[in-house]
Amino acid sequence: MIRLTNKFSNAEIVRTRDLQVLEGLDAVLDVGGVYDPSRDRYDHHQKGFEEVFGHGFSTKLSSAGLVYKHFGKEIIAKELRVDENHPDVHRLYLAVYKSFVEAIDAIDNGISQYDTDQPPRYVNHTHLSARVAKLNPDWIDPDQSAENENEAFQRAMSLAGGEFLDSVRYHAMSWLPARSIVMECLEARHGIDSSGEIVLLKQFCPVSN
Repeated sequence: MIRLTNKFSNAEIVRTRDLQVLEGLDAVLDVGGVYDPSRDRYDHHQKGFEEVFGHGFSTKLSSAGLVYKHFGKEIIAKELRVDENHPDVHRLYLAVYKSFVEAIDAIDNGISQYDTDQPPRYVNHTHLSARVAKLNPDWIDPDQSAENENEAFQRAMSLAGGEFLDSVRYHAMSWLPARSIVMECLEARHGIDSSGEIVLLKQFCPVSN
């Protein structure tokens, strides 16, 4: 995701936990034990970390969520080809977090989707986080080299980045136009019935919040 920004569009990916190496990097994600956006440090594993997205969301952020929190509007504005202050950017910023990024934050932080002590009725290993995990070299794979791990990491970045952009583009090209139609019909509802309780959709569009 961070390579979709202007600042890091040509960034080279370095995989390491060596603190001396990390200190010299332009940005550090998901390692290092530091959250400091002024230095582009975006880890969430350190003790006492409780950062959330805000805007009514209370799920603790993962490193992906941290990057989205600080760079999401820029990425969305580039996709929409508008200024970051355009109201549609903020709408998509919230919608993409709700429908895509928040689940990644929750899964990464071990937060259950439901407040219940009951066991789940079925297992879901098809979500993005699970599919990314499956790209890791299998324990029985004879090639346990760093090169093999790095190749798997590149595939994981491609998968996650592609699905993130798919989500942004869906919301920009489908969800947002549908929302505009629904909002226009809501504003005109008193012309349909004085109670304002009847809304007439003049054309088909998907309706969701």
